[in-house]
Amino acid sequence: MPALANHYRRTLALLWLVAALLLGLTWWHVSGLVSDSRAKELTNAERDLANLTRVSQEHASRTFRNADQVIRFIQARYLELGNKLDLTGLTEQGVIDAEIFPQVGIIDARGIYVLANRPTTGKLDLSDREHFKVHVAASTDELFISKPVLGRATGKWSIQLTRRITLKDGQFGGVVVVSIDPGYFTRFYSELKLGSQGMLALYGLDGTARARKVDNKEEFGSQALGAPMFEHIAKGQLEGSYTRRSQVDSVERLLYYRKIPGYDLVVSAGMGTQSVLANHTLAMEHLWAQAAAVSLLILALAVALARYLSQIRREMDLRQLAQRQIADRNEQLNAVFDLSPDGFVSFDVQRRVKYSNPAFAQMTGLGREQLEGMDEHDFSVWLAQRCTPGTPFLGMAALRAQVSAGKSDKQEQIELSHHGKRVLQLGLRSSQSSTVSQILYLRDVTHETEVDHMKSEFLATAAHELRTPMACIFGYAEILVHEDFDTPTRNEFLTTIYQQSRLMTNILNELLDLARIEARRDKDFRYTRVELQELLADIAKTYALPAGRAAPALDMPNQPLYLMADAGKLRQALLNVISNAYKYSPNGGAVQVRAWTTQTDDQASGVCVEVTDHGMGMTAAQVARVCERFYRADTSGKVLGTGLGMSIVKEIIALHRGTLDFDSSPGTGTCVRLCLPAYATLHDGFDIAKTPRRPVDQVAPDTRPAALV
Repeated sequence: MPALANHYRRTLALLWLVAALLLGLTWWHVSGLVSDSRAKELTNAERDLANLTRVSQEHASRTFRNADQVIRFIQARYLELGNKLDLTGLTEQGVIDAEIFPQVGIIDARGIYVLANRPTTGKLDLSDREHFKVHVAASTDELFISKPVLGRATGKWSIQLTRRITLKDGQFGGVVVVSIDPGYFTRFYSELKLGSQGMLALYGLDGTARARKVDNKEEFGSQALGAPMFEHIAKGQLEGSYTRRSQVDSVERLLYYRKIPGYDLVVSAGMGTQSVLANHTLAMEHLWAQAAAVSLLILALAVALARYLSQIRREMDLRQLAQRQIADRNEQLNAVFDLSPDGFVSFDVQRRVKYSNPAFAQMTGLGREQLEGMDEHDFSVWLAQRCTPGTPFLGMAALRAQVSAGKSDKQEQIELSHHGKRVLQLGLRSSQSSTVSQILYLRDVTHETEVDHMKSEFLATAAHELRTPMACIFGYAEILVHEDFDTPTRNEFLTTIYQQSRLMTNILNELLDLARIEARRDKDFRYTRVELQELLADIAKTYALPAGRAAPALDMPNQPLYLMADAGKLRQALLNVISNAYKYSPNGGAVQVRAWTTQTDDQASGVCVEVTDHGMGMTAAQVARVCERFYRADTSGKVLGTGLGMSIVKEIIALHRGTLDFDSSPGTGTCVRLCLPAYATLHDGFDIAKTPRRPVDQVAPDTRPAALV
């Protein structure tokens, strides 16, 4: 009996010990869920605020650009016509948009408001206004954006935008002034939903609000210089978020700010944390209630669950281990680095070339020539000799003269006559360093010079491709509106409309991808070191296979294959190729994915991926057109698609300095080979700009190992 009692007490003690452990684990888990819920709500709110500030930034930039265009137009007309300039007539003709710019005028050199697009009473002396005095003090032709002021001409609050009028003899001739109603911004902000405690404002870097909307209250000219965003901007953090309790209404808000490029202005948007966390608070109450119920259940069933405690404990351990493994994998996938430098050449205090980075050699295609020690005159001659006659390089002295004249924003373009057409944009920055006098920047803008020509062709083709499904949708919808059909026929028509709508959506999504790639080129690419085997394995694991089809067979070497790439864009290209392999082999057959390296001087110089299917294949004429936009090898309509997938692949591979090659025969299948530059070692530096460009459809030499041929 004593032995049984001791055993019972030990069992009972163990039972309650385990029960206590389960209670602790329950509340720990709920606490984690509550914390995750809060973090998720704050992350979603921060994303929404980032989007709102981007919209507000674009709205403000567009408004100020339009105002500046009006100012420059009036400035030129005033220099031509003087006081004969009819601003009222220009407003009536619609040249000046009176809804946005209610007051436009000229302040002469004495500060007198002499011309206006609206009648004024009396002689208005504005010589004491900041937007006039700033141009008297400085002779630069810069746009000035004032703090909100109470207009003497209109009697209303306004933001004054001014530029100096410089007469032909260089004398100060006055100021062109355009007034913007700050309510124009707050009315726009009213359309953006930020909740009952929301705030959206346009601040100057001086801390003064040009326009501020809090709930339904408008504010002009309030001060916020102590806000953390101004300190962050001063440190170079041009956008970001933080949480702060307002000193005005004591409301704690999550705030996101974004500096407006080109202007000393910043857009800030905020949501009350109480509003942001409303759903979290409700979810938290439910979680605490559920935790309490579970705790009571554990206590009530402690004796009955004794024999299952060990099994539960093992399951919990396995679950925690799985969570740690998932967390480790996510950390590895999120570890990326950015590397996107411009080419530059620095000069010492004697204006001799001190250093030229590898990107300079890659962008100009001039090789590794010895420039160190060359004075700026010889350097100018050296670079000018490599330019086409139509775009000569004017020399370092001319660039420096532009900087001295206050035209540092004016950048020169040259076109190199070596290695095909290559257009470069040059800019010069002076330095006060004791070892560097000036730095020459270079940026490749070849693509931008070809955009206009490509745009017309692109829009014509896109409109044609979108018109076909749109006509089908319109036709069937019109029939359904005017006629009555039985249910099967009606469902058939609706299915066709749905399929054509989905096709249009796919076309638009892929058009947006192409447009973004062409507009930004590789500015949106984030090149990091990518392990190819890991990327291919993840693609094979997550790819949504067609019904009844086997996953792609992977054939990869054991040693890691590294390349410098944008992992997301490379994944998109590989998925497009693998998707085509399945779509164009509808009768089945294996899809193989092979990878290998090319060798140069005993080092890996390239990494190749080959995707092979055993489908319908293509003729030589079809292969020649496979990367054209909207081209589909199958014209029967049985294989759905937009005809844009391989165009996107071609653009992505081109921006990675790679090649794209096809081997295909009708009825036997297709082999698509993608080759990109290798990232040779773990510690070597790498710059994608150092890799020479070559045509993406240039046939790469067959460097496959003998076992793969």
